Amino acid sequence: MPSSRQLIRVLAAAAALTLPVAGGSAVLAAPANAVTCLPGTSTPTDGYPGTVVTANNFESGTLSGYSVQTSGTGTATVSSARAHDGACSAYLHVTSDPGSLADFSAALPSGTRQVYAEAWFNITTAGLSGNDVPYFRFFSGSTRFVDVYRYNSNGQLWLRVLAPSGSFTYTRLLSSSISLGAWHHVVMHVIPNGSASTVEVWFDGLKVYSSSSVSTVASSATKVQLGAEHYQQMGDSYIDDLIIKSVAN
Repeated sequence: MPSSRQLIRVLAAAAALTLPVAGGSAVLAAPANAVTCLPGTSTPTDGYPGTVVTANNFESGTLSGYSVQTSGTGTATVSSARAHDGACSAYLHVTSDPGSLADFSAALPSGTRQVYAEAWFNITTAGLSGNDVPYFRFFSGSTRFVDVYRYNSNGQLWLRVLAPSGSFTYTRLLSSSISLGAWHHVVMHVIPNGSASTVEVWFDGLKVYSSSSVSTVASSATKVQLGAEHYQQMGDSYIDDLIIKSVAN
């Protein structure tokens, strides 16, 4: 039996998409990009420590408050096509066309020592073989120093770390293929501290990685990004119930 939220979503979408006409029939009236959200829905919460940087179910219908980058055929929007909870989610669309790019990020407060980031992700379209579709990416200034992603070639979950030498190290976190078109829960805990950094990753409730001796180039974190900063990193991702927290010590 559908939940009350699901019924509200269906009825609201039906009302937005149709207008009565003479004779009692109806015609499609809403534009293709119309979004019907539930703005009264409570924002997500979790039990991790820290100060909330952002807690968003995207029921406002906008990406206000984030730094959004798009170019070419890339789009970063709020969509009512899919949602983990409620009626809406953030949606990133990137193609293989030259100049296609879409991402959004949350800036971390000065003095951040630890970061917790979690969200529900639904990757519906993967990119080209040999490339990836990102989950979370952590930056220190303009340098991406740690991220997790779904590898397009086999659908596996991988961790990538930028070492002090400037080279990347890669760790496979899941040997199985992550299903497309389904919601998956990703949580990351990062303490940037050079060669003694801490990185923890949970995927669908299972801790798949934990180390306090990760060697990274970073000693601070300044933002958490969703989506790729590279052109032509093809993929379609829905993101919902995003929570990012900062710990100052």
